[in-house]
Amino acid sequence: MLRSIVTKITVVSALTSLSLACYGDTYATAGFGFHEHEELVATTPSQMLESSLTSVFARAGKHYTQHLSAEVRLGIGLGDDVFELDGVNTGLKLSIREFYGVYVRGGVQLTEKLFPYVVVGYTQATFELGDDSFSVHEDFGGLSYGVGGDIVIKQSLSTNIEYMHYFDTVGVELTGFSVGLTKSF
Repeated sequence: MLRSIVTKITVVSALTSLSLACYGDTYATAGFGFHEHEELVATTPSQMLESSLTSVFARAGKHYTQHLSAEVRLGIGLGDDVFELDGVNTGLKLSIREFYGVYVRGGVQLTEKLFPYVVVGYTQATFELGDDSFSVHEDFGGLSYGVGGDIVIKQSLSTNIEYMHYFDTVGVELTGFSVGLTKSF
């Protein structure tokens, strides 16, 4: 039920953001994410399952003031990584199948070329865990927050670097860095 509601909100937000692109003050980004997945073992809270994951994503957003914007993001995982239990390979592979979210960014133009910001929102992700004989899909989501910066390359083109804490839900935590290229319209 909650997933259905979040999916509908995300789709409506994405369509709204894309339709607003025709009216100026909008931006679109393509980028790569480098994520760390950590999961506490339910039976022994001192043990940790870990993986390093990568993704490719797109985001579309609109500036409502010079300091505030709203955006949606959609991404998919690139490959998989070993699923380690306290640094020991479990023989299983983990990947991000897809992720999406809605966010609000607030920042300040510090110099002509630098716009640092904070971001808060909601992220939902689907993970796939398995080996050659089976796979399991699970969805996780929650409150997201982070910091980043846009660095202007030329008038309507900038690069972006960001650190996000995507969620920490029922012992599953997803964090990471991303880099991207942004085009303003």
